[in-house]
Formats: sequence, C-alpha cells, structure tokens
Amino acid sequence: MTTKLFQRRKGRTRYRLVQNAAGRPRLSVYRSGKHIYAQVIDDRAG
Repeated sequence: MTTKLFQRRKGRTRYRLVQNAAGRPRLSVYRSGKHIYAQVIDDRAG
C-alpha cells in the first residue's frame, strides 16, 4: 500500500514540476560530501 502512495506522490510532483516550468528546462542539483553536481533537464526532449 505504501508503494502505491509513493508512486502517486511522485506522479503528482513530476506533473506539477512540468506544469509550472512552462517550457523552461529545470535545474537539478546534487550535493555529495566532496562535490556539487548540477544538471539541466529538458522535459520536452525526454
């Protein structure tokens, strides 16, 4: 049951991200202990 809830929440979050972006690419940032990684994600390109 909790897996279903997590999947629904993930779907809602991604849907809202795409809707709010209005065609802009989004920036994803990951901080590790030593480095900071950033990637630009274009949802239209897939």
